[in-house]
Amino acid sequence: MKRTNKLIAYNTKPCKNGHTMRTRSGHCPQCNTAYLRFSQRSNEGGFVYIAISQRGKLCKVGFTHAIEVREESLNRTYYANFDDWVIRFAIKSECAGKIEELVKMRLYPYSYQLEYFHDGKMQIATELLNCDFKKAKNTIIDICKKSQYEYKIVLNRNEKR
Repeated sequence: MKRTNKLIAYNTKPCKNGHTMRTRSGHCPQCNTAYLRFSQRSNEGGFVYIAISQRGKLCKVGFTHAIEVREESLNRTYYANFDDWVIRFAIKSECAGKIEELVKMRLYPYSYQLEYFHDGKMQIATELLNCDFKKAKNTIIDICKKSQYEYKIVLNRNEKR
């Protein structure tokens, strides 16, 4: 699916509800249509950013179309139970969704999850990293250079964590 850039497969092993469709990541899009939208992100342009929570001592690598409001949104929603998020680095690319996906794969050993209350229910913050800012930043730049994706650094606050 990845090689041919297909988002959905059908006639696959049924999910717990008997549906035989799967996204590239193996989720059932009939049980939760949000998986369709998430699968499409890898083909989109936008921004890949690194946000830091000083209190949580965590990084968050994410993708957004509106970098100018993302920091406020993370803090307003108390993402992962923190309201001190600061976006310290961001790039803009027509391949931002793919870059984010590759960065998260490479930094997977540092991934960290926390539950938090949002939109009236418990959510799981899945985009957290227990690594330093420099490692996350260097990973983004390295992936962009090795893959030859065009990108532009639009934010680079290098103060220490």
